[in-house]
Amino acid sequence: MDTIISQFFEGIRTPFLNFVACFFSVFGETLFLIVGICLIYWLVDKRWGERLVVVTFSSISLGTCLKGLVARPRPYAAGVVTRVEVDNPIISTMSLNATQSFPSGHSIMGGSLFTSTLLTYRKKKWLWVFCPIMILGVMTSRLYLGVHFFTDVLAGACIGVLFSVLWDIVYRVFPKKKTLMLVVFAILSIVFTCITPTKNMFEQCGCMCAAAIAIPVQEKFVRFENAKGVKNRIFRALVGIVCVGLVYGLFSYLPFAFLKQYGWKLVKYFLTVLVGALLVPYLFVKLKI
Repeated sequence: MDTIISQFFEGIRTPFLNFVACFFSVFGETLFLIVGICLIYWLVDKRWGERLVVVTFSSISLGTCLKGLVARPRPYAAGVVTRVEVDNPIISTMSLNATQSFPSGHSIMGGSLFTSTLLTYRKKKWLWVFCPIMILGVMTSRLYLGVHFFTDVLAGACIGVLFSVLWDIVYRVFPKKKTLMLVVFAILSIVFTCITPTKNMFEQCGCMCAAAIAIPVQEKFVRFENAKGVKNRIFRALVGIVCVGLVYGLFSYLPFAFLKQYGWKLVKYFLTVLVGALLVPYLFVKLKI
């Protein structure tokens, strides 16, 4: 079945559909999600942004570990189909690990992002149509591009949805257990990294551990409020982007050779998320913006 479905999508490729597939795939890109979630957290709705942080980072940590354990060749690497060759700063199919097909990380993130959004605003009826369409769009885009099998995207979406439901129960029914759950998933991410010490796993471990620290500390000591007004949002966006950009850029362009030997990706993403989720909100409070 996997082969038949992959070859079907290869047979319907057109330049326009290439563009559509790339559009939906963007919603599963790690950098896009980090930037998008930060902007939601700072400028739109703190509660929504926080839930997106915990759901996406915890679910993708499990998915990244499974990728390393299963080590399934991607469809193009297995000779089933060719891939659509895309390589730009936003999305790339050329830099993927050829043996990390199962499960689909993009589908995990798409399932997490849109299911969590739906559960956060469950009273908005239009989301019950929009969010499933977006999840299916992300899943289909990975099939179309030739970088995942059907079972990869199905498993990925299921992981994203299940983690969204799990965290929704925590937030609604057991809110006092949230910090404990964050600690548990941070520990699990460290265990996953020891089991599969890949570059992506170090990144996800850094993100999850930073979130487990930043969210409880922010709630207890910082307690920033949602942005109010256009001017307020503009100042917040400038402060946040500068702070996170400086940290991310520092580790991207300076030659930290000693860190590269000992999981420098973990340090880079840990500090990036810690700054975005804790230091930046602290500055909002101190600057009164």
